[in-house]
Amino acid sequence: MILAIIQARMGSSRLPAKVLQEIAGQPMLWHVVRRAEKSKQINKVVVATSVDVADDAIARFCERESIACFRGSEADVLDRFYKAAKDFRSETVVRITADCPLIDGEVIDKVIEKFQAEGADYASNTLIYTYPDGLDTEVFTFDALEDAWQNATKLTEREHVTPYIRLNEKFKTVNVGAEDTRGKALRWTVDESADLRFIREIYAGLADKPFFGWLDVLEFLRQNPDLIKINQKAIMNEGYYKTLYMQAEAGVAPKLKLEKSEALLNRAKDLIPGASQTFSKGYTQYVRGAAPVFLERGAGCRVWDVDGNEYIDYVQSLLPNILGYANEEVNAAAFAQLQEGHSFSLPHPLEVELAEKLIEIIPCAEMVRFGKNGSDATAGAVRAARAFTGRERIACCGYHGWQDWFIGSTTRNAGVPQGVRDLTHPFPYNDLNALENLLESHEGEFAAVIMEPVNFVEPQDGFLQDVKTLAQRHGALLIFDEICTGFHFGMGGAQKKYNVTPDMACFGKAMGNGFPIACVVGQRDVMKTFGEIFFSFTFGGEVASMAAALKVLEILETTDALERINENGKRLQDGFNALAKEAGLSERFGCVGSPVWSLMKFRDAEGKDSVLERSLFSQEVVKRGILTLVTHNMTAAHDGFSTERTLEVYSGVFKTLSNWLSDANPAKYLEGEMIQPVFKVR
Repeated sequence: MILAIIQARMGSSRLPAKVLQEIAGQPMLWHVVRRAEKSKQINKVVVATSVDVADDAIARFCERESIACFRGSEADVLDRFYKAAKDFRSETVVRITADCPLIDGEVIDKVIEKFQAEGADYASNTLIYTYPDGLDTEVFTFDALEDAWQNATKLTEREHVTPYIRLNEKFKTVNVGAEDTRGKALRWTVDESADLRFIREIYAGLADKPFFGWLDVLEFLRQNPDLIKINQKAIMNEGYYKTLYMQAEAGVAPKLKLEKSEALLNRAKDLIPGASQTFSKGYTQYVRGAAPVFLERGAGCRVWDVDGNEYIDYVQSLLPNILGYANEEVNAAAFAQLQEGHSFSLPHPLEVELAEKLIEIIPCAEMVRFGKNGSDATAGAVRAARAFTGRERIACCGYHGWQDWFIGSTTRNAGVPQGVRDLTHPFPYNDLNALENLLESHEGEFAAVIMEPVNFVEPQDGFLQDVKTLAQRHGALLIFDEICTGFHFGMGGAQKKYNVTPDMACFGKAMGNGFPIACVVGQRDVMKTFGEIFFSFTFGGEVASMAAALKVLEILETTDALERINENGKRLQDGFNALAKEAGLSERFGCVGSPVWSLMKFRDAEGKDSVLERSLFSQEVVKRGILTLVTHNMTAAHDGFSTERTLEVYSGVFKTLSNWLSDANPAKYLEGEMIQPVFKVR
């Protein structure tokens, strides 16, 4: 028997008695039950509430409406579900919550059918959100539920029923995606008063359609888009994060054993300036003595240092590993090419094949030139722009690599001639007036505007298009630096996402999943300039990396990798912010930007950026097995297991830091030298 269990209680902290709040003349729970009964697969619907006296009202409602009701533990909801399922002798359980009054019987059936077809232990439409939040349906076997009931020990597992199942690798889990994904960012559940107002508006607007479907709601919202703004600020699944924080324990984690790292560092200091090839990978970016200095190997989202300590890695080599470390398919493609040679005396056919692929997927790409890293690409694009326009000045916004033309505009400008520094002019993001004033201050002298189209702040409406228009008006080319955004923000990059086509664009990092490759792409007339300027180096045509890039692009195109990156990134970002709020630290710690590439902000009591807060956080998470700088560089290898573990760590660290930061001298908790930022550019 397939039994639908609707979880209901009166004791919501954010919206008390919400399950019996009136919607279109009936309690919300009435709507959830009746809509679940529209499922063709479900044999019986039961409401599972608690034995607490406050929930007597739910039991009376069920009796009045002839709805089956089971009463069990208030706090141990897993126990309540298990006993309800056992009492009704179900073989398959469908979990629905009473705060989803737009639940759709056809969606429920789709999840059940996928569950049956795949022979799964657990199926859901929430592992990757493609439906609106509020159509959540979970289906699992009674055996899996019994296993969880017997073995789950964490508060999150007992209170939220399914974490033990969906996060346990011994169970076969499947996700059910929506064919129409327009609603994947919408919120249709009820936790706050704004949510209830939104739902009432939907029911009022669709009053002429009894038991309307979710696609009817989507169409209604397309016609009434302002309704979406009512409740879109809330964090999804905030109640789960509250429980996660509640179960966490504060305290100092034991120090890592780092003897080999320290010994290697001492050797490296005598041999390598800065002891690292890249500033952001150096020991100064972590609390000295608390974090590893040398890593030895990586697999997926995890790395191991030279002392054998294991970490979930959110640095991912500074963003390149979009599929995670040592992806087998990518490595196999590169290795196959290596066996036939990879650096030839003449061009190789893979250069043409990869160029054709990039032209196919990137809006501005009509021709392509390859490099080995992002700085190659941005420097080449700037040189081409200067040659094409006959001008020298460059307006820039963001970070664009290590070469003289850009780095001379930063505080790390030692060794860059003053004449070179004077030709590059930074301008602030989302400030069109600043750019206009800059271009007008040297009228007719700017060759290009080069910018990151987006980093951790969304472009204001029309900003990117206005930048393009302004650059064109002043005779300057527009170059998008998509070294970081490229492919993480979709196959066509940020330019496709925001529908603004630049004259040239630079891609790298994720393009080869760690293999060194970058490119400049752009309009044909501009790109032909590369045949005149000197953009030429021995390894520009190295094809093992091109073979890797072709495989990366194939995987991104043919799998749900990008959806998984976004989904797990969103859970991590939302969890970070919700946990900071629970700890009373939301004014000091915040996570902003896109879920695929989010930035953790650390502020002092006065709201200023704080290296101390960052150092304390970094120190405590790395000791608990999380390696991060200040960003979550998400990969397809970061799955539900790794993000869940990360949020468990964040819970304990936030609870610990909440105590430390109330101390008059929190710096005393540092176990080594404070982090030394390279420089601030974004």
